[in-house]
Amino acid sequence: MPRTFQATVALIIALAAMALMSVINVWQTNSTEKQVIELKREMQKLVQAQNDIQSQLKKGVAVSGTTGVASNNGGAGGSGWADPYAKHLKDSNNILVATTDEIVAPEGPTDGTLRQAIQSDPKGFNFLIENSVDVSNLQALLHNGFTRTDFNNPDNYVPSLAYKVEVNDDYTEYTIHLRKGVYWHTPAHPNIAEDKFAWMREPRELKAEDCKFFFDLIQNPQVEAGALKAYYQDMDRVEIVDDYTFKVFWKKKTYQSKAFTLGMYPLPKWLFTKNEDGTDIPESTLGLKFNNHWASQYPIGTGPYKFVKFEKGVQLILERNEDYWGEKPRIKRIEQKIVKDVEQHLLKLKADEIDFTTLSPSQYNTEIVKGNNTPFTRDEIKHQKVDRFAYYYIGWNADKPMFADKRVRTALTHAFNRQTIIDNIFFKLGVIQSGPYYYKHPANDPSIKPLPFELDKAAKLLDEAGWKDSDGDGIRDKKVNNEVVKFEFTILAYGHRPEFQTALSVYKEDLRKIGVAMNYSPLDWPTMQKKMDEKKFDAFTGGWGLSWSIDPYQIWHSSQADAAKGSNRVGFRNKRADEIIEQLRLTFDADERLKMLREFHQIVHEEQPYTFFYAPKSIAAWQPRVQNFQVQSVRPQFFQMPWVVDDSKQPKK
Repeated sequence: MPRTFQATVALIIALAAMALMSVINVWQTNSTEKQVIELKREMQKLVQAQNDIQSQLKKGVAVSGTTGVASNNGGAGGSGWADPYAKHLKDSNNILVATTDEIVAPEGPTDGTLRQAIQSDPKGFNFLIENSVDVSNLQALLHNGFTRTDFNNPDNYVPSLAYKVEVNDDYTEYTIHLRKGVYWHTPAHPNIAEDKFAWMREPRELKAEDCKFFFDLIQNPQVEAGALKAYYQDMDRVEIVDDYTFKVFWKKKTYQSKAFTLGMYPLPKWLFTKNEDGTDIPESTLGLKFNNHWASQYPIGTGPYKFVKFEKGVQLILERNEDYWGEKPRIKRIEQKIVKDVEQHLLKLKADEIDFTTLSPSQYNTEIVKGNNTPFTRDEIKHQKVDRFAYYYIGWNADKPMFADKRVRTALTHAFNRQTIIDNIFFKLGVIQSGPYYYKHPANDPSIKPLPFELDKAAKLLDEAGWKDSDGDGIRDKKVNNEVVKFEFTILAYGHRPEFQTALSVYKEDLRKIGVAMNYSPLDWPTMQKKMDEKKFDAFTGGWGLSWSIDPYQIWHSSQADAAKGSNRVGFRNKRADEIIEQLRLTFDADERLKMLREFHQIVHEEQPYTFFYAPKSIAAWQPRVQNFQVQSVRPQFFQMPWVVDDSKQPKK
């Protein structure tokens, strides 16, 4: 008898024995519902494993070791997990490539808890609607995209939920092949044990219909996903081929189709089409219900961590998904402590109440630059300077007459003493921005220099724009719509950053010298975001976490200035900029794209819709127990998956 056949028979017998033992175990423990559900999940995996074996036998492929599907979870954290679908990367029609980055540490304890501090309550957990860095970082832990970009090579797409992607020559048709045996988390509903919520407890495998559901919601006019909708105007439709294969069709060849087909996340259709009691939501109101869906309180995904609970103002807790389809992280539990006062972050780090945070610039100056015999200088707490793939700015509401003239906006930039503020308030933890791209990105035109601090130039520009002090009270004014308007405005500011408040105080004094009255209003993030979404502001301090692949449409195209909850909050409208943005979507040649992106940079520089502030540098600080600490060059930069928590590495104090 051939060895291959013997191995196969032995494996099938072993799988059957495992199933029988599970049945006996469940019977012996009074058949609790939880065990039945887990048994059902395992039986589904066993059936899939046997199907794979039969498929391999038909192809004459030898079976050795484990089948992959039955063992694809591996042990917790780097236990030799091998992707059973890796062979498909050799397919000539597969555009995905092998990863070069390290997502899980090769060794270390697997029972650690990572405690970190975050500065505010998340505004919400609806991944499709909420547009904030905190929610995006959470999504990266709870969920998986169809594919992901390699951290070392951001232009390369590597497998995730999809193991194979085929695309036609003009990038209008994508065929996406999904892994089998990937399961959704169970919602962390507090009353899930009750009989009426039994429908939530059923094991749910990821299917192509969940992927199509994401695209259906994007195209649903009732869904308030303004920040994303702009990228799907040229998408045609999605077709399901079978449970594990679907096709995405675009109306025409567009550059952004690749990122916004492959980089997206499925949504559980079985969950978001249901009311809390399990009854169906009518198709006619599905989009409206989705905007405030009850399940958004309990975010789920297919990823390496599960959402456990959220206590407003206290903490958010995640735990490792022991049924994860891929290589599981070594950290078992992540506790995100909500601490609004950044000074408390440092105190909690020193008291060993948290394991990781970032230092404010003033803390960096006190503890490290000028520090003498501090935990940082004694190497009791580790630290690292990190270039953040982001920038900060002040946004001017150009829909208000006061800021409609680019001479005014340019004057306001000349009056902002950015370099002095970065040097003395942010202690050199930043680089001045001249435009809408990260200063190290190839699209950034190095010949465009940031506008210098020149109060005389600012005053002259305001004079040219008609803003003069007509009544001698020290504040400029102008007749607007037959009414004399004082040049006085308010900036909304994210309230937890004391450095920003100090910077705005300096700015206020300099503006006062040229006859402009500025006030600032510190707000918590949910309130500030609501006001920005509703365009209820004169100006605001903002920041963008950036993507390597650039499509300016969402933030800068004129059509997005009036989109509900759109990202063009400042009302930037420029005909030539629109032409460039639209042409970029049709251009794949790298050199041509670079030329257009740099021309766009020049236009934004001339128009000054933002006063671009700086690209920040953060000071990451962590306890020595946090091992294999890595920072990614692109978002999510503080990605906890590769980290290890090893208490034996913590020095005694």
